Amino acid sequence: IIDVGCGTGIVTRHLGNAYPSARVYGIDLSPVPTPAVPDPPNVEYILGDVRTSNPRLAPGSTDFIFSRLLVLGMTDWAGYMRHMVSLLRPGGWIEMQDYSLDWYMHGSNCSEEWQWLQALFLAARQKGWDLRAGRNMPVYMKEAGLLDVSMETYRVPIGTWLERPETKRIGAHTAREYGRLYYHAIPKMLQGMGYIEEKIEEFQRLSSVDLAGQEGKELKFYVTIGRKP
Repeated sequence: IIDVGCGTGIVTRHLGNAYPSARVYGIDLSPVPTPAVPDPPNVEYILGDVRTSNPRLAPGSTDFIFSRLLVLGMTDWAGYMRHMVSLLRPGGWIEMQDYSLDWYMHGSNCSEEWQWLQALFLAARQKGWDLRAGRNMPVYMKEAGLLDVSMETYRVPIGTWLERPETKRIGAHTAREYGRLYYHAIPKMLQGMGYIEEKIEEFQRLSSVDLAGQEGKELKFYVTIGRKP
């Protein structure tokens, strides 16, 4: 099992505990922090790029590949997906979990009117990012030759207006954190795009207003799976 972009290793540890007979590798470009509770004995971390040759990640050696939240870390989804498929054994599965960064109000796309977000989409296209990677994942999987591709869509509210307890917790988190996240991301994502400092600051102010918690406002999170023939 491979957990790509494992971050803190929280999913890697979960997979190690869930599948104690499997060898589970978490790989990330940054070192994984030392956990408060020791990792399961079948878990191992790799510092580096999953696309770089590594004897532990040999072609055709893997039964399951998982990744989440690579939307801002990937500039070649097609190439990445082909490499992931090459690591799978026949019959192995890939699961990708990611956002598409369009926002909706009562089911209609409201972010098409957000000038700051459209500037981010333009910058992303020029720099190779796909800010709709979650929604586009079935295309990448099918083009890489995977079969039985299916996708589930989850609503992520900004604010606590959806009724399920877990959704309320997620909504409280998005309302608290997403404005701050975008505020700091805007200057980095628009670097080299020719915007003056005052325009960047205006985009930051507008993003804080647009991402305020409001009933009916949400974005979509997609979970997509596919099987190697």
